[in-house]
Amino acid sequence: MSQSYTFPAAPSTDSIEWPGSPIGAGNTITRTKTRTAIHDKTIDRIPGRRDELVGAAEAHIRARRGRQPVFAHDVIIHGVRVRATTDSSHLHDFWEDNWYSPEEWQTITGMTPPVEPQVTVYAMGQVPDQEEAAYYSRRSNTIVFFNTAYYGQLKSWVLGAVGRVLAEEYGIHSIHGACVEKDGKGVLYIAPTGTGKSTSSYGLVTYPRTRFHSDDWVYVRYTYGTRDGRRIHPLRVSARGGEVRGYRVFRWLEEHGRDGAGIVHGLDLENREVNVALADLDLDAPIQASAFTSEKIFYLRTNLVENFPLSAAEMLRSKMENAPDVTAGYLREIAPLLDDLMEAIRSASGRDAAALGAMEPARLRLALARMIAFDNARAMLDITKMLPAERVFANPMEPAHLATVILLKRDRRDPTVLEHLSLQRFLGRLLIGETPERKREIAYNAYRAVDDESEKAYIVALERETEAREGEGYSVEALAQTFATRSDVPETLAEEFELFRIMHRACRCYDLNTVLTEDSGIEDKKTAVEMTMRVIARVVDTLPQQVRHTLESYRDFVGVGKATRR
Repeated sequence: MSQSYTFPAAPSTDSIEWPGSPIGAGNTITRTKTRTAIHDKTIDRIPGRRDELVGAAEAHIRARRGRQPVFAHDVIIHGVRVRATTDSSHLHDFWEDNWYSPEEWQTITGMTPPVEPQVTVYAMGQVPDQEEAAYYSRRSNTIVFFNTAYYGQLKSWVLGAVGRVLAEEYGIHSIHGACVEKDGKGVLYIAPTGTGKSTSSYGLVTYPRTRFHSDDWVYVRYTYGTRDGRRIHPLRVSARGGEVRGYRVFRWLEEHGRDGAGIVHGLDLENREVNVALADLDLDAPIQASAFTSEKIFYLRTNLVENFPLSAAEMLRSKMENAPDVTAGYLREIAPLLDDLMEAIRSASGRDAAALGAMEPARLRLALARMIAFDNARAMLDITKMLPAERVFANPMEPAHLATVILLKRDRRDPTVLEHLSLQRFLGRLLIGETPERKREIAYNAYRAVDDESEKAYIVALERETEAREGEGYSVEALAQTFATRSDVPETLAEEFELFRIMHRACRCYDLNTVLTEDSGIEDKKTAVEMTMRVIARVVDTLPQQVRHTLESYRDFVGVGKATRR
């Protein structure tokens, strides 16, 4: 393919953000369009390094005072107060749009937010004595960015830092995933980029009796039943020998919960504090999982329009980041795709179809091409303007009750389409966490506020140990078994996988391979997406156990029979 897109040149060599060609409600181009070259989450290893970086950020603020604006704004993310200070108008703009302010949080949820920030963020541009870089102090919950205005990395690191606080102190599981409710049952997608997470969540919402929950990040609370019929998410347990808190509570309850006296301190489903005698906890009742959304306005890829062309209407009312200009050659090469999208819009009905249909066709084709061309172009999209209010979880503290967890992958070498996952296979898949490009992402989550390289090195050592014992071609179950027997697991991995172990107890878990374009009876990507949605809907409706379907048998599962082969 010839060159697909270009971006307008920066006005100066030190610019980190500038206006792009107009589209939507605004279009900011950022010099950095992905993760910074320097990204260090281990600064606590160097005494004084955090203070040095914060000092550099605060010195820059003082130097700008009175000459250029510096913005400070607090938000509430699942009850955690986060304060961001930045001199980037783009970052400040998207930051305010993305999250609930303390006042909005209190109005919507009825809950009083924390007074002081638990996570602190500095994002400073045009700092001459600093490299383009991102830093994180786990010990102090501090994030420092220099010389980048790309919002995606800022958002992801903040979510990781908030997730650390929630897991360590409250046993709340933070997951890079998307969630939709169907017939009162929540389905959670966990997936690397490029496997269809957004496509699957928006696609399922086209079915009746569904509600959109979240697109990128989900908080999960695991609750126990009490003997008088209530549900409680345990925060800590006070018993003989001391106190256990956070993610460690679940294992303690399994091993010691029936042994004696104690008090479970937790939260009910309305987020009220509850204290329950240990003897009043029904440890024989199933654990349940409840998912909570994080974002007010969703920051998502504009190429969603390729599978859902009507979403272009709201995209074109939204602020964008890094929407490029496209070349004439690219417009010619994707002309068949643009023809299909234009026809889908013409044949649709409703407000969005009418709005798009009123646009001059050449202008609409160009806008669609610009939203598709660059994989990392983003929009700040208000989903409540795309769907009726009753079909969106608008209160961040309203739970979706999870029944199903689907690990998405895209592996064209594997003919398996759908598979029910045992605990060991579920954990093994999450340990490996391969993207379609075979890049490793533990738990499909590059956002986690951890020392990624140390964790990955640990898992490589696990793989070598497993291969030495099992031989080449060992299974992911064998890898998970090796992991379970080790006593030297890094704390960050122990925390993550303990919470996934509880998730498997609470939900039916599946692998879904989004490769139906490999089915010779499917003509195009649109049909492949529609059939994938039928598989997902069938899983959510029936929650099958011990199921496995391949490209040869999945049609029987969804009840459409075999297609005529090409």
